[in-house]
Amino acid sequence: MADIDKYTLVSFAPSIVIVAAMIVGTFVAVRFLKKVIAQDAAKAGE
Repeated sequence: MADIDKYTLVSFAPSIVIVAAMIVGTFVAVRFLKKVIAQDAAKAGE
């Protein structure tokens, strides 16, 4: 495996942070949508 020096980390770390943020954002959005869909279904069933 290649050595990770400071200059490699400077360009690599932001990319990993962005990917992690997108994954977390996706899970948060899916949970939010499930809640909204459940509320809408409850209103439709009234």
